[in-house]
Amino acid sequence: MAEVAERVQEIITQASEELKSVQVTKEIQLEYDVGNLVATDKNTLDDNRIRNEADADEYLCSLARDGVQALLTQVWDLPTQRIDSVIYATLPKPTTRLPREKPVPKPKPVTKWEQYAREKGLTRKKKDKKQWDEDLKRWVPRYGYRKVEAEKKKHWVKEVPANADPYEDQFAKVAEMKKEHIAKNEFQRLRNIAKHRKIKVPNVGVTGNELASKRDLDLAMHHSKHATASLGKFQPPLQGEKKVKGLGKKRKHEETTGDAKAEKKRYIEVLEKMDKPDLNLDAAIHKQIRDENVAMDMKRKGGKKHLRRSKMGKRHRTKSDYRSINLGKGIHKKEKAKNKSKAAGARGRAMAKAGGTSVGGAGKAKGKVGGKGGKGKGGGRGKKGK
Repeated sequence: MAEVAERVQEIITQASEELKSVQVTKEIQLEYDVGNLVATDKNTLDDNRIRNEADADEYLCSLARDGVQALLTQVWDLPTQRIDSVIYATLPKPTTRLPREKPVPKPKPVTKWEQYAREKGLTRKKKDKKQWDEDLKRWVPRYGYRKVEAEKKKHWVKEVPANADPYEDQFAKVAEMKKEHIAKNEFQRLRNIAKHRKIKVPNVGVTGNELASKRDLDLAMHHSKHATASLGKFQPPLQGEKKVKGLGKKRKHEETTGDAKAEKKRYIEVLEKMDKPDLNLDAAIHKQIRDENVAMDMKRKGGKKHLRRSKMGKRHRTKSDYRSINLGKGIHKKEKAKNKSKAAGARGRAMAKAGGTSVGGAGKAKGKVGGKGGKGKGGGRGKKGK
């Protein structure tokens, strides 16, 4: 019996040594934030035990155990309540400000109606889901498919107003008004969203100067002017008003049967537009002079005539081209006389082709005749053409 008593005493002693006390004593008391379940230990660590690999883990585990035990002691001191055989502790408000992962959400902006209700002191009253209907003598829900069925039974016939069309469908008119009401509410909702996001949207009707261009304003004015029973036929034009391009009549279709004189006159006008004008003799002479000068320059330089065109789609101009363009425009007298002689010779050649006679000035250029029966006199030193 004595051996058994000694063995039991040894077990109790060993268990008491392993079971540590719930009281944690530190040189510097721990700081607690029970709302966040945080305990802060500001005591200095033992460097010798931390650097010792054999004793480091045990030392760190003992520090963690003391901190958790001290924090749970503080939790058990809080007021508790039992719910379904489970004890709950009410945590106080946190004292440590922790950083947020995301910014604090902004309060939802109020709508125009909510702002008006606040200014007027209006409060929203909670309504029952059902209301008593005197006509049907029963409770009817305020919304839903049962409400629609009750409305059909209640308003199965509609009276036609005195000033309305007797053949107009009043049920279709009510449905159309309901659609317009829904569309108006949706437009108001979207406008509130745009207002909260600070997006500029045009008002109803003609848009403002900040959001509309000149083209948009012209279109709005055009549509408002033609929104009459006569489609703007008797609408007087405004002072300085211009017609909007692209909105007129695309094509005027003439009548196939009608006045023969008017049709004949119209056809003659078309033929006159199609008829080519007479030959411009001056332009032809200058073109002939330019071509000859270009050929002479190329022959003198020993090159050939390049047909390369510029980026604008035309041939590159030479000095002779500019001389012919500036013919008679303030150039030197000798150059002017020389050009005059060339012009006379070219005129003679052109008239010879037509079968006439031409007399030139006192130039140095030679005149040539290209047609039959024509004579050409170039100038003081000109020859008769063959």
